[in-house]
Amino acid sequence: MKKLCMYGLIAAILLFGAACSDGSTAPPEEKPAVILEEIDEVLPNPFKGFVPWVGSVNTIYQTKLQYKTYEWRDVEPQEGIFDWSAFEQNWGNIALTGRRVGFRISAVTPGSGNAYDIPDWLAAKGVALRGYSIDGHQGLAPDWDDPLFLEAHRNLLLALGARYDGDPRIAWIDIGSYGFWGEWHVYLNDTLAASQASKQIILEHYFEAFPNTPKVIAFDDDFATAYVAAHGGGIRNDCLGTAASNNWYLESLNRIDPGLNDQVWKNAIITGEFCGGSSGAAAGTSERFDLNLDFVKQTHWSFIGPAGGVVTPQDEQHRANLDLLHKTLGYRFVIRAVDHAAAAAPGGSLAMSLTVENKGVAPFYFAWPLVAYLVAADGSTAMMQELAADIRTWLPGVHTLSLMLNLPADLPASEYDVKLAIHDPLTGAPGVMFANTGRDEAGRYLVSKLSLE
Repeated sequence: MKKLCMYGLIAAILLFGAACSDGSTAPPEEKPAVILEEIDEVLPNPFKGFVPWVGSVNTIYQTKLQYKTYEWRDVEPQEGIFDWSAFEQNWGNIALTGRRVGFRISAVTPGSGNAYDIPDWLAAKGVALRGYSIDGHQGLAPDWDDPLFLEAHRNLLLALGARYDGDPRIAWIDIGSYGFWGEWHVYLNDTLAASQASKQIILEHYFEAFPNTPKVIAFDDDFATAYVAAHGGGIRNDCLGTAASNNWYLESLNRIDPGLNDQVWKNAIITGEFCGGSSGAAAGTSERFDLNLDFVKQTHWSFIGPAGGVVTPQDEQHRANLDLLHKTLGYRFVIRAVDHAAAAAPGGSLAMSLTVENKGVAPFYFAWPLVAYLVAADGSTAMMQELAADIRTWLPGVHTLSLMLNLPADLPASEYDVKLAIHDPLTGAPGVMFANTGRDEAGRYLVSKLSLE
């Protein structure tokens, strides 16, 4: 009996040893050559975040947008004569700063200090001027139905479009010109309202003059909002901040079409500012923060300002709120996975799978190229290639792309870093930051390794 037990013990030991031996000789699980890690920092990216006035600086956040409303009288002081250097004053060197401009033209700016805000030469031509009173301000508004006004307005817009349509320094245009502050309302002054025909003519001037520039319109006029949305434009909400004002926006759009906001944001900008100026922005990002963050998510905003473009944090929690709001606005791209063969031959093609997540609430609305690099061990760029990817289609969520990298026949056999970047057409260099580690001094992101054999 003892002998049989010994034989059994020896067999068990041998069996256990065989099992251990099989496990130790199995090939180890392959690990990617580069580990892609997400970061949580606020990123100073273009076309999103906070928007100060032109000439103002946000000392907390590195902003990439700026905004200004121009009175028509200042833009065209003499008929057909424009001082573009004055118009662009304080824009700065946008190729260096990346602070692109949004602007609006106003024909009536209560509180401007002018009796009227159309040019003197246009008033002298006989355009009717009618009195208004709003928010303690009095002044004279033009008759928007007057053919003289409409003809001069078209000439103004065509001149602006000839200079700025497609200009890479311009982020977007507010469709203005009509209503108080160019906001498409004549609140408490209904007798000043233009006819629908004249409103459409003014809108057509913007689409004629700026066919290549993103456009948004304040939502206060149902006809104009519907027209702009139907023609591919976005929407501005100039009264963010309280439950009542946020509901007002939703009710206004639902009156036009219950699905209007959802139809717009996937292809055109949703933006706006806080009610109540700087105090409204402070309250809207502190005591009413959750309310407004949820609303920004629900309606898919890309950027906020100028009311809200510069908010001084009151304490650590307020700073955390602002950080979260900035990261939520617009897009936030995270590279999740890059897969391809470990080795390839010069002169061939490399199939690549790229998985990207957009953790923001809106897409990137501009046709900026996604570029791949092969970087040699000495840091030199061996190859740079624009990939067949349209980043405008990266809506919130996860996207997996099948891409092809064409490898030149004269590439030396070597080990290469594979890097990705989104290029800014204004500079021809990387211009968008991913929420990933691995960013080099040129703004490119290390995503994998490749051996050319």
